[in-house]
Amino acid sequence: MDRQSNRFSWHPGIVGPDQEVSALITLVQSFSDTGLVQARVRDAILSQLPHHELGEFDIDLLLDHRDSRQPIIFDTDHFEGYERPRLVLHEVTDQLGQAFLVLEGPEPALGWESLVSSLTSLVDSMGIRLTVITDSIPIPTPHTRPAIVTRWASRPELILGSTSPFGRLQVPASFPVVLGQRLGETNHAVIGLASHVPHYLADLDYPESARDLVEALRGATGLALPINSLAVAANTVRAEIDTQVNNSEELKAMLHALEEQYDSRVAQRELGTTQVAVPDAEDIGAEVEDFLRSIDEDDGSSNDDPGTQGSGPRRSSDDTSDDDKPDYHPRRGGDLDN
Repeated sequence: MDRQSNRFSWHPGIVGPDQEVSALITLVQSFSDTGLVQARVRDAILSQLPHHELGEFDIDLLLDHRDSRQPIIFDTDHFEGYERPRLVLHEVTDQLGQAFLVLEGPEPALGWESLVSSLTSLVDSMGIRLTVITDSIPIPTPHTRPAIVTRWASRPELILGSTSPFGRLQVPASFPVVLGQRLGETNHAVIGLASHVPHYLADLDYPESARDLVEALRGATGLALPINSLAVAANTVRAEIDTQVNNSEELKAMLHALEEQYDSRVAQRELGTTQVAVPDAEDIGAEVEDFLRSIDEDDGSSNDDPGTQGSGPRRSSDDTSDDDKPDYHPRRGGDLDN
């Protein structure tokens, strides 16, 4: 690939990876990073493993900044704090010394096919044998039941033994899955990993699904990726959620109903029924809003301190975690489904 294409530029002095790399992991956050899963995984990898940037894509050719506005701070008499969004390719070394690539940044709004072409050229020029597409999706499942990662692939033999809970359904396309489809059409090996997030927690920081996604990445790639900090964060957030539920009869009833539905679906799958009903965007949005409203009301009734009202599990409070905690940005969790 040319040193500088119409979209990707190597950083000065860099002509490619320092070592042989066999896997590319995409952590490109689509329009809804449900549960902040990809942000958590990105921070766990880049904060705990040796890495350096190889290059980046020209974001001005890929983003509509009016629809993806970065925050900026007005301080008394001036503006500051604006950080340019970036779509960056990193070379990372795992805990056993194996090198791999990570592509991370915001989902492109423009130029999808051209970007696919540039990434395909990068995959070919560096001899990458496996590309892993990551995602997170809101699912009507209770947080008290085992989390699931749905797998898909460009060839069935790449995910032998994996069973999807879905049949055939239509969803809005995102760039990462389009990239996966296009790579598969040109005979590249691709595995997709979509971590499930309880739909009523879709707008919150839910590190348990991030931990499950890292476990799935370890299994798909054979890489030794850090997971301890995510486990600590998952336990902390789980305890916060359980406390909120235990203090509210309404939340207990909602959770019990979800548990019954989940157990019924599992029983149906064991009898050979593999399809589950995925709620549409309005249903998920309404349930998330009801859940958050219930948390706020419950906090208000049990704590007279206005500074602590509404302090539900919006983010992890795991002081022992090495991960940088991403800022909380409300997102509509159900935008992935029609």
